[in-house]
Amino acid sequence: MTSINYITQVCRVPAETIVVDYMSIDGTPDIARKMGSKVIEVDKPGVGYASHVGVLNAKGDIIIRTDADVIMTPSAIQEIIEVFMDNPEKLVATVGHIYYPLDLKTNLMAYLYDRYLRRPYKTTGFFIAFKKSVMERVNFNPKWRVHEDYDFGRRAYEILGLRSMYFNPFVAVFVSARLIKKEGLGKYLLDRLGITKSGIISYSQLAADYGLREALLSVKEVIERFGDSGAIRIYYLEFGRRLEV
Repeated sequence: MTSINYITQVCRVPAETIVVDYMSIDGTPDIARKMGSKVIEVDKPGVGYASHVGVLNAKGDIIIRTDADVIMTPSAIQEIIEVFMDNPEKLVATVGHIYYPLDLKTNLMAYLYDRYLRRPYKTTGFFIAFKKSVMERVNFNPKWRVHEDYDFGRRAYEILGLRSMYFNPFVAVFVSARLIKKEGLGKYLLDRLGITKSGIISYSQLAADYGLREALLSVKEVIERFGDSGAIRIYYLEFGRRLEV
């Protein structure tokens, strides 16, 4: 929030900061309010739901969804404003990333991924910008607890088309490297390359979203053993899907 407030002064653009909070106990709502943010407290978990609610409450013509631990940069904000103003056909945009704390190996990996492998529809939660005019056609899916950012990009690509999307790998925001430290570099790379995607999701939601009819266990067996909200870790593989209970 500090970086956003600073950028609004440097770039001289009006900005509304919205913080969607789900039952945090670290004082986040109070801190956000003191820094001038609009706080929306929700009673339903899931990043997809929080992102969806935030978008619905945004008033600006340009909406940027970001993560709490991202440090915004003036160049990223200015880039998006100029792209949207100068190119009416561009509706969704994103930028590159630099990991902090700064580490040569990690950021070399980030640069190579952004420069050579990432596509405009590979939207990630640290920075997803889009025009409010497309909100009715594309918003974050409130049913997705994780990976709502990738889902957003996929649907934007399918609905709006590739020509409506913009990505500049040479403009970046600072992103925390905490997930790399937590998951390990290997697993993190596999996720970012789209070879695997992992997340916690209820089996009933999985079956409803993807229409899966065959798995290690039937829907009935899973619900009986774990309950409808029982956590199932699913790995989306490029050449098939596998469930681990």
